[in-house]
Amino acid sequence: MEDEEVYEKYGDTPLYFSHYYNFLFIFKSEILENGDQIFLQLGGNMEKVSALVIDAREPMTLNENGEDEIAYIKNQEKKVIWKQDLE
Repeated sequence: MEDEEVYEKYGDTPLYFSHYYNFLFIFKSEILENGDQIFLQLGGNMEKVSALVIDAREPMTLNENGEDEIAYIKNQEKKVIWKQDLE
């Protein structure tokens, strides 16, 4: 999948706070009808984490929050079918 296709198809899918680990806030979607699940990782170091304002009750989206962050999609077999790394 190309980045543009992913953002068009999945960009507005709600991503819910899952957990925090090692300077990363992890958000993920519910499992979608086709079995895919979207993951977004925000932060990565102390400076980035301290600058973030996170409300665990408010979902995020790739379109609003995914630029220049780690994001990936796993299919129902838990295989990564798309990944966006830090540039």
